[in-house]
Amino acid sequence: MLSEKLKENTKTAHIELEKLLVQKIKSIQAIDDYLEILAYFYRFFAPLEKAIFPQLEEGFPDAAQRRKAEWILEEIHSFKPAYQPVFTSSYTPEVTSLSQAIGALYVLEGSTLGGQVICKMVAQKLDLSQAEGFKFFSGYGEETLPMWDNFKKYINNRSWNTEEENVVIDAANRTFGLFKQMIDHTE
Repeated sequence: MLSEKLKENTKTAHIELEKLLVQKIKSIQAIDDYLEILAYFYRFFAPLEKAIFPQLEEGFPDAAQRRKAEWILEEIHSFKPAYQPVFTSSYTPEVTSLSQAIGALYVLEGSTLGGQVICKMVAQKLDLSQAEGFKFFSGYGEETLPMWDNFKKYINNRSWNTEEENVVIDAANRTFGLFKQMIDHTE
């Protein structure tokens, strides 16, 4: 199953990015620190979503609901209305095929699972209730696991040849790596 191959073959890149993000979250001392983390996500997600969604084929489950960049911006604006993060596409992975789109989307969709843990960490660090902000990191709320399952069903039920699977895995690893590079170089 492609979802299992993705999980196994992206484990190192995923752990490296997660370690960096957890370090950033643990260093939060004020709302501005949290906004910086949200800005990382917005700078990465906004151009990547623009590249991914035109590549998805008809019948991809819940495609319109899977756009999260606007959620990030709404959350940023709930804390600081005039703030406008600037982004460049220099850290956006190439997405010119369905296989590349699925690999990149694997990373974005996976973030909804970790986001719920991040909500708790940030709420505790900033003494906020989880009802304040947290639109992005709340993911799909109670629908997070069903949405993740729908994504996995789609990628597992679609026929992929070995070359396509390798492209999906390479795209996911590149997406994890570029997100980490962007955070490393934005400091």
